Amino acid sequence: MGDLILSPVVDTTISNLISAVSQQINLAVSWKQELIILRKKLVLIQAVLQDAGQRQVTDPAVKHWLLNLREVAHEADYILDEVAYESVKRRVKIQNQMMKKVRYFFTPNNPLAFGLRMAYKIKKVIAMVDGINNEAHGFGLQSRLATTNYQQRRNLQTQSFIGAFSQFVGREDDVSKIVKLLTDPTNELPLCVLFIVGMAGLGKTTLAQSVRSNDQIQNHFGKIMWVCVSENFDVERILAEMLESLDEKSSAIRNKDTVVQKIRSAIGEKNYLLILDDVWNKESQKWEDLKRCLLGMCKTSGNRVVVTTQDKNVALTMGTLPGHMHHLELLKDVECWSIIKLKVFGDASKHLDSELENIGWDFARKCKGVPLVASVIGGILCTKRPDKAEWLPIKRKIDALGSLEYQDGGIMHILQLSFDNLLKPGLKQCFAFCCIYPKDFVMERKTLIQLWMAEGFLQLPEENSMMLEDIGNGYFNDLLSYSLFQEEWKDLLGSITHCKMHDLIHDFAQSISKSETVILNTLSSGNNISSFRHLNLICDQQMVPTILGDVAQLHTLFSEHGFPRGISGNFKWLRVLSFPHAVDTEELPPCFGHMKSLRYLDISGTQIKELPRFVTNLYNLQTFRFWNCRSLKMPLEGIGNLINLRHVNFNNENCMPANLGRLTCLRTLPLFFVGATKGCKIEELGCLSQLRGRLEIRNLELVKDKSEAMRAKLHEKAVNDLELIWGKEGNQDEDVLEGLRPHSNLQTLTIEGYGGKNLPSWMFKSDCSYSNEMFFIKNLVLLKIRGCKMLESVPTSGLQSLQQLIILNCSVSNIGDILAASKCLKLLYL
Repeated sequence: MGDLILSPVVDTTISNLISAVSQQINLAVSWKQELIILRKKLVLIQAVLQDAGQRQVTDPAVKHWLLNLREVAHEADYILDEVAYESVKRRVKIQNQMMKKVRYFFTPNNPLAFGLRMAYKIKKVIAMVDGINNEAHGFGLQSRLATTNYQQRRNLQTQSFIGAFSQFVGREDDVSKIVKLLTDPTNELPLCVLFIVGMAGLGKTTLAQSVRSNDQIQNHFGKIMWVCVSENFDVERILAEMLESLDEKSSAIRNKDTVVQKIRSAIGEKNYLLILDDVWNKESQKWEDLKRCLLGMCKTSGNRVVVTTQDKNVALTMGTLPGHMHHLELLKDVECWSIIKLKVFGDASKHLDSELENIGWDFARKCKGVPLVASVIGGILCTKRPDKAEWLPIKRKIDALGSLEYQDGGIMHILQLSFDNLLKPGLKQCFAFCCIYPKDFVMERKTLIQLWMAEGFLQLPEENSMMLEDIGNGYFNDLLSYSLFQEEWKDLLGSITHCKMHDLIHDFAQSISKSETVILNTLSSGNNISSFRHLNLICDQQMVPTILGDVAQLHTLFSEHGFPRGISGNFKWLRVLSFPHAVDTEELPPCFGHMKSLRYLDISGTQIKELPRFVTNLYNLQTFRFWNCRSLKMPLEGIGNLINLRHVNFNNENCMPANLGRLTCLRTLPLFFVGATKGCKIEELGCLSQLRGRLEIRNLELVKDKSEAMRAKLHEKAVNDLELIWGKEGNQDEDVLEGLRPHSNLQTLTIEGYGGKNLPSWMFKSDCSYSNEMFFIKNLVLLKIRGCKMLESVPTSGLQSLQQLIILNCSVSNIGDILAASKCLKLLYL
């Protein structure tokens, strides 16, 4: 299966090249003709890729041709990256000169010499492409037009992944039995362990989640904790995650006894339920160590632990009471058919014509009682029209696989069918890339999309006004719909924000990406990484692995605890550099000084105090994360050079870059500290018309009046979650808040420290002097008002969609008829 990703990698790279060449043709002068020739030749190659992708499985020569093409395509990609970098560099220098009011006569680099150098390199690529094209003719590769209209197919898909994960099919009796055991009043032991045992794909984790959310369980246990254990049964990590699940911070606590005491304090006199998911440990000593800690937390009897595992020997190691090992059985065919229909139609009782019903029952029987298989098959059918002509080809492909035994890895064949059915090469790469994370890793939607974008996996359709982030969101939803992702967390508005990959799906992703992606730990140190594009260093006890080989070809480097030893060469073509939580890291090494292709940089949680000068020259950078960098001070000048930045994440006032208004591509800016000096005033937000998502504005007491507040132009930005925070009360607070009118699609609003008596007119009026249109925030679902001690009342109209109203530490005496005005109100907290 390791060859499955080769063709999508080449296809995506060629598509990106054609797009990049087209953009540069309009900018280039001395090498324009070379670019036109290169584009024509790349289009010819792209036409035969579909045929090559199918033939490479059986023809080693075609596979070798694809491997050569991959290297040529990457070489061309590097050259065009350099061209784009130099183009942005010149534009930035011109802008800087204009800002200093100095006429721009020359550049430090000779543009003529650069043009000649680029023309020579492109001619070299053209020669390599010619050789590749000649070989294609020799193999008799045929030009084929894509037979699937991606956008049309996407429109056929439903949001059925929401229904499939929110409804639990065929396990109601299992839930009842487990709930009864956990709440048995006759069991007065201080700690009792119950095991859920079953093969991969049977839904052990989903069952445990259903038990956790059961009303009887919620009422019976005072505290409920969840830890995903996986293969690493590290007692200190488990305790730390238990503390975090109780909404307590643990990152700064190293002592095990201290963590146990904090958990004991957080639990108090209540009983608790702990769920340990996906346990593989068979070392009794480790379990006894954790058990002692768990007993130390008990102040009452009736505490319970639920363990999910594939191996019943885990239960024997940990010890279990009679009747406390629950074996998960296979589902019935009718239940598998219900899962498929839920996935495709969102309705398990959907009536179908007899022919389609018969085909559906054939699918159900092929599942052999494994719900994960049913969900994956349903995901494939999501992209098809519900008719015989669309479903029969899928049935034939599954029938051709023969009799599958899922206990022996047969599910991999179903997953391969699902992978083959992904409609875009870039979507296949997005899926395969996720195996760079370890098993059970919780992936954040926004981060994942930003990484995909940095890697070049997201492709905009021609003549389409969509943004790359919109394409990424579509890809994310596709993978959820296919059941290749599993929903993990939702926000207050019901949007899925985090996901995971099932262990079996992670294994499949690794199997198809073994030539591209590698995870190294201290046990596998010394591996040669010269042939890989994506590298993740997983460190044990903060010992950074040693790596061998040239790193120049790397596109991705993840390392949580610092930089690897044994590096040779430089990271010239690196696109993603991420080392969050590397607490001992105090500087960026010089080997990262030539990263012209870098699109994504994450230094969150490090001890870096000062950014090296080369960071301000990363003109292709799209995402910059420096969360919890308490020692970092942002340079007064330079960050404004990064005009391609789209996403910035930080949470420390010292880290806020000045002159943010120059970064007109910004879409993510979760925090803005208003300052009194030029480059830090609220007017910097005015030019950032692309902002969306969440925005928190602090130090609003430094805004002088309504006129200054209006320069932020918040009403022009698609921000749906807004926090407005005053550090101290001011005389002009009411005017300032009036000038901070948000976008009409605002869904969540927080106002804190506000010194006015009344809330602004835009919260409840339907028209005013701003315009003739109705602009009140009719989509607001959550309103929080904190520490507004002078506030007298809350508006009584214009909040028809409000679901939650929270008022804390305020002197509000009148909330009017808000209960009558908002028919949707579910929570009122005063």
